[in-house]
Amino acid sequence: MLLVAMLDGERIDATARTPESWAALQASEDRKRLVLPGCNIRAVAKTRGPDTRFFAHHQGMDCAVDHGGESAQHLAMKEALAQGIDAVPGWHAVIEYPHPTREWIIDVLAISDDRHHRVAFEVQLSSQTPANYVRRTQRYFDSGAFPVWLVPRNLEYSPVRIPTVVTGFGKESEIPENHADLLNLEITHNLALSQGTLGDFVAGLLVNGPQGNPGSPQEQQDRMDKERKRWIAEQRADAERLVKAKEAVERTNRGSVAPEKAFGPYTVHTESGPFVWATLTDCWKCRQQMMVWEARSLRPGEQYSSAPRVSVKAEVGQKRYENHPDVHQAVNTWITRSGAAATKAQIETRHSQGAGGEYSAFVCPSCRALMGQIYIAQINTEHWSVISAPLLRRT
Repeated sequence: MLLVAMLDGERIDATARTPESWAALQASEDRKRLVLPGCNIRAVAKTRGPDTRFFAHHQGMDCAVDHGGESAQHLAMKEALAQGIDAVPGWHAVIEYPHPTREWIIDVLAISDDRHHRVAFEVQLSSQTPANYVRRTQRYFDSGAFPVWLVPRNLEYSPVRIPTVVTGFGKESEIPENHADLLNLEITHNLALSQGTLGDFVAGLLVNGPQGNPGSPQEQQDRMDKERKRWIAEQRADAERLVKAKEAVERTNRGSVAPEKAFGPYTVHTESGPFVWATLTDCWKCRQQMMVWEARSLRPGEQYSSAPRVSVKAEVGQKRYENHPDVHQAVNTWITRSGAAATKAQIETRHSQGAGGEYSAFVCPSCRALMGQIYIAQINTEHWSVISAPLLRRT
């Protein structure tokens, strides 16, 4: 069942005929010269019911071309679409528009009067594989037409987004007496246009263009391939960073030692001063050994029978307790009284790309290299020892 035939090279559109002109065509001698596009085999003008007019092959004629048998519902939807398109100023519809090679036919092609824009409306009431949707959609894009599929129900998932209108109108649906009433169907779609009726959608698409156009299947696939390559490269880079970070942590631990192991146990005891833990670690850049420390203020009212276990902060801000004058005094006192040949790291406000901002960082006193707090925090506990603590009392 087709809606278009050719008569002496002229398109004859069944939907554009009145019942009277259709009956006149069926009774005229012209009917003998009707042929179907694509195969040029003689066609017959037929009627089914009071409102369905279509063309078919003349009885007894063999045809090798697959014209795609269409149901009455399919024909009715094509006719409704054509009427909806023709109602939009500046646009006109061509039913069953053949590709120049005649390898395929667009159900209804909307063409702007200035010939700059084309929208292909395809009615698909039968099931079709995602691969076929992708293949057929791509060929419409390649031919310069934006495709829209009208389907009775939602399509199965595909990573490639196909412009789709879900009408709820299928092969078993009741056909209205006036086919244009199909434009009043409430529909859903996946374009960035307001929801509403089919007629509203057609008008909105033609007037405003395909808002939210995802691009052709090939363009989408190219973007997905590019994103996948980016993701793989990012994962590899992350893995390489993790390996390097692990090596840096291991190297930092190999180059760190507790002060009590290097110089013997000694703790500065104060009446109410801070707890200070320290480690001697090598600069990652110049390999110069320096002392870095972790500090905690004494909490009012608390008494300790032993020093708490060291817990090094992985993140610090622009102000940190380790830079407090009382803490510096405790570290300096330990170095003086213990007689240790230890060099203090310096604390400066630095910008860290890894931390994404500024913070008070330990800095190598020799080469000024920033000592990342994340690496200091991963120096093992056995490489730390208490160098200053308040007087310990039994609780």
